[in-house]
Amino acid sequence: MSGRSGRGRWERVLAARRQARVALGQDLDAGDLFSGLTKRKAPPLPTPVPKRLQSDPSTTEYVLTLGEAAARLSVSRAELEAMIAAGKIETLPMGLTRAIRTRDVERLKAR
Repeated sequence: MSGRSGRGRWERVLAARRQARVALGQDLDAGDLFSGLTKRKAPPLPTPVPKRLQSDPSTTEYVLTLGEAAARLSVSRAELEAMIAAGKIETLPMGLTRAIRTRDVERLKAR
């Protein structure tokens, strides 16, 4: 028997099958009982069709990252963060970062 090779494991399986036949009193030369068995493939799952979200474009809110908002306002990111700390701009938490609504950026650009 070999150590970790697949062939060694398969040989052990065949040896165990022979031993089981001997224990059950079956003929060793009758052929392998398990050779004709094959796994049937399961039918593929139907792919779900995504439903389109119907939203009113006038109520849709868009957000920008801090870098994008700083570029639109023509300020550095450090200046933008100072404005956030001063409370001039409201941010939305997004995981480990923050986002700014586009309407807030447009409001600051209009000033």
